[in-house]
Amino acid sequence: MVVRVLLLLAVAILAGGGLTACSTGPETGDCVEKSEDSYVKADCAASTLRVLEKLDDFSGDCIAVAGVTESFSDSGSDSTLCIGPRDVDPASAINVAKEGDCVTGAAANSEARKVDCADPGAETVVLRRIEDATTIAGIDQCSDVPGTSTSYSWDMVTTGDQNGLGSLDGLAADLLFCLGPVGVDPNTSPDTAQVGDCLATTSGTPGYAKADCGAPDAAYRVVERVDSGFLGFDLACGSNPEVTAGLESGQGLDGYVLCLAPR
Repeated sequence: MVVRVLLLLAVAILAGGGLTACSTGPETGDCVEKSEDSYVKADCAASTLRVLEKLDDFSGDCIAVAGVTESFSDSGSDSTLCIGPRDVDPASAINVAKEGDCVTGAAANSEARKVDCADPGAETVVLRRIEDATTIAGIDQCSDVPGTSTSYSWDMVTTGDQNGLGSLDGLAADLLFCLGPVGVDPNTSPDTAQVGDCLATTSGTPGYAKADCGAPDAAYRVVERVDSGFLGFDLACGSNPEVTAGLESGQGLDGYVLCLAPR
């Protein structure tokens, strides 16, 4: 009799466990909400988040998933949830922008997004995409990318069992985009100008562009280049009587000064 009771209890426990095992966590496409230290399925009418992709790997990398904002890892299920806004448009996701793509909203404290380069709202173009970029101590990895006028950093929040294993605040960025003006050929940037090169004046930033010295719009030639932003124009060029204009770009070790004379 005792054996029979124990068997019945075992069956009941297994049945209960079976019911639990059959209940599944969020999958790709499910809307979710935070429940204590995990994510659970939620009604899409009320939830603002969605699983953009579920990776069958505890240490899965979500950075390449368009529109992702958070990576949630679960060692128990050996999976990673790539989570983002419920109605995110993958086509405009900044985290999948590559060299040659155009961007809008990259100003400081703004949310950048990818747009078609023919879009009137396109402000900048991606000249270089750098992963795991170093940002500590003011290091600017875009300073050696010709044509860069600004940069934009992007970070993904890392939660779950891998919490804290992502980029460190202020020290690194998951992605760094080196951006230049739309429609401007980076090969004509004065960033690469050397002594003997000629420059034409332009209406946009930085006001000069490399030009063939025989071209009618070539107004200046470079008579001296100082690869440092510490000196400034007066100290770098003041002793040269030929110099009538100059260009200062960048700051500190990342900056340079071009001393210009009429062509």
